[in-house]
Amino acid sequence: MKLARFSPPTAAALLVGLTTVIGPGAVDSYAASDVPLPIAHFSHMVVDGPHGHLFISGGAGTDGILVTDLDGGNPTMISGEPGATGLALSDDGSALYAALPDQDAIAAISTEKLTESARYGTGAGTHPDSLAVAGGTLWFGYGTAGAGGIGSVDGAGTVTVRQDSASWAAAPLLATTPTPSGVLVAAAQTGDTSAFVTYRAEGSALTRQAAKALPVPDLSDFAVTADGLHLAVPSVQDPTVNRYRTSDLAVDGRFAMPLYGKAVAVAPDGTMASGYRDFETFPETGDGEYTEHDLAWGMNSAAHDLAWAPDESRVYGVAVDAPGGTPTLHISPDPETALVRLFGSWTTALAPGEAYSFVVAPDSNLSLGAGEPLLPGTVRITRYDDADPDGVLVPDPTVIAKGPADFFGSYRVDGTAPLTGRLSFHVDYSGSGHYGPAGRTFDIPVAKYAPTMTLSAPSSADRAAPLTVTGHLTWPHAHVTTGAVHVVKTDLAHPSGYSVGTVPVAADGGFAFHDTPQVGGANTYAFTYDGGTSYLPVTASAKVQVSRATPTLSVTTDAKSYHSGATAKVTAHLGTTYNSRSVTLYDQPAGTSRTQLKSGKVDAQGNLVAYYKITRNTVFSAAFAGDYRYAPRTVTTSATLTPTVRTEMQWPLSTTRIGSTTYQVFYKSEVNMGFNLQVTPHQPGGCMSVYVEHYYSGAWHQATSQSCVPLYSDGWYGYSRALKLFASNDHYRIRGHYTPPAKGAQTGNTWSQWTYLTVRPGSPS
Repeated sequence: MKLARFSPPTAAALLVGLTTVIGPGAVDSYAASDVPLPIAHFSHMVVDGPHGHLFISGGAGTDGILVTDLDGGNPTMISGEPGATGLALSDDGSALYAALPDQDAIAAISTEKLTESARYGTGAGTHPDSLAVAGGTLWFGYGTAGAGGIGSVDGAGTVTVRQDSASWAAAPLLATTPTPSGVLVAAAQTGDTSAFVTYRAEGSALTRQAAKALPVPDLSDFAVTADGLHLAVPSVQDPTVNRYRTSDLAVDGRFAMPLYGKAVAVAPDGTMASGYRDFETFPETGDGEYTEHDLAWGMNSAAHDLAWAPDESRVYGVAVDAPGGTPTLHISPDPETALVRLFGSWTTALAPGEAYSFVVAPDSNLSLGAGEPLLPGTVRITRYDDADPDGVLVPDPTVIAKGPADFFGSYRVDGTAPLTGRLSFHVDYSGSGHYGPAGRTFDIPVAKYAPTMTLSAPSSADRAAPLTVTGHLTWPHAHVTTGAVHVVKTDLAHPSGYSVGTVPVAADGGFAFHDTPQVGGANTYAFTYDGGTSYLPVTASAKVQVSRATPTLSVTTDAKSYHSGATAKVTAHLGTTYNSRSVTLYDQPAGTSRTQLKSGKVDAQGNLVAYYKITRNTVFSAAFAGDYRYAPRTVTTSATLTPTVRTEMQWPLSTTRIGSTTYQVFYKSEVNMGFNLQVTPHQPGGCMSVYVEHYYSGAWHQATSQSCVPLYSDGWYGYSRALKLFASNDHYRIRGHYTPPAKGAQTGNTWSQWTYLTVRPGSPS
């Protein structure tokens, strides 16, 4: 089972606010090896360290016991041991005991000669299986499903069964301490729980200590701790960290890791091993593990498949495939040395001259013990850069004790990034106790960056007068003086820009550019700092409006007012300029957008002429776009459309001439006089006023009027007046005045001509 916790890089980031984390820096120097075993099935394994042997049984269907060296090599078979299962070594290591269930016997095999030296019959139908040596006596669990018991073989070879008067639901599994003692424990599966009994074994005497059903639904193996005080019971279905006291089988504390799997083994010094799809080693108490080896895909741990070398230098495990075949021997060296990994973190995008904090944090799956503020051992940090290519030892890195998220403490180095070149740190951890050594080099990128550029320039200047643009480069950190500023100028004469020189950068980052502009208008100065050898380029620009003279420009028409359909002559006149003689004429009839009428160079007299047919009030404009020394200018003039007013009298009976003027003659018998007017063109919203004047006392006087009456849609307006209101035989005249709408007028206003009339009494004869 893997131990879950926060990673040290996260802890380092919490401590110093760092944002870049580099991964683990240690290589697993405790690599395990896997050796295929030349047997079809696996049952039990024991390690005979003094003789350099591994003994491996295969169970039912096999005819011998496999023997290899301590590396799993030089395999040989001890034949004639059919169906061997449980294995145990004598206290002095001279004999290997092997249970032969199908033979109802136990074989004793010389560990020196690798031959059988004795065979002990256990009685017909006993089927001995699990073996353990405790109190100087060989004990065996025997029986079949529904009936089991515990038997013994003493030093004289005497076999005794029914050593425990209790009944067992099956042949019990037996276990004792990894070194000789008088502790013996038996257990058997009983449905969803497992029955456990602890004993004190002295010679051939077996004394019960405690009996209890424990919540183990899939019992396949268990072990007794090195001191004999606790039981370790693994499970696949319901793994637990609980330790059970051998004295009363009560829960007494916790193991360092959950016991997940089908097997567990205890080393003489108390270190433990368990696993299912991996093999793990870990201390009995505390937190975390020493080593972990993931099994190949499809391979799992088997029951009873873990065993320790007596000197704790190795742990052995056997993995099998799903059907229980293809046994493979796994050997883990240094099983009590935890792998240490080194993690480094630092400020992102470290720039030349920028202050940094480099933090290295060790990590291990084995946690520190209570009261340990730091990982034991020493940490050496060596700094490398272009100034010290062979490295210089950091004398006093800041030590940060472990915290809630930083399990092992960390080490911080504060400094300033080199202005040029590389930066790296090599970290060496010495290792100590159960922690292995580790080393790692961290290359820290020192990235070029662009300084900040500011410019100061006048907003305007006179043409042909000197001006100065000053600038300043600002670095957020210490910097080297390097590089230059290149200037590109853009003006009306050079719209794509052209280089006007390079200026040096002072030590404080300042620079200045002097110019005397000959071209008026916008002069834009683009400054680019090339970065030199250490920085990225940066660009800024300043715009100066250089003065230009105002040219003489006018636009006129050949008349101020035109009737509809008349053609206006429009003339633009341009005075002195420098290098442009082009003018553009525009027309903008009332209520529409401006459009170009004509564009081109003026003639020798400075004129550009165009003709335009008037249809409504029109604004004409002339525009000079400007040149290198004269500013743009636009001027306008207006032309008015004067509408035509047509008039006619209604119902006059004759005309007469009075002097040189023709009068319309009416008779009062006609009742009314009518006067019609029609305006062309006209607009909705336009109106007509009518004025009637009376001649007397040698002058014309206004007799009546009608003010601003809307026209009909066809432009006509009809006015009438009762003839009785006119004095007989006096002289009168009448006319109309058209007024366009107050808003959006497209024509001017206009008067009609006078129409003269006289009214006679009575009726014509």
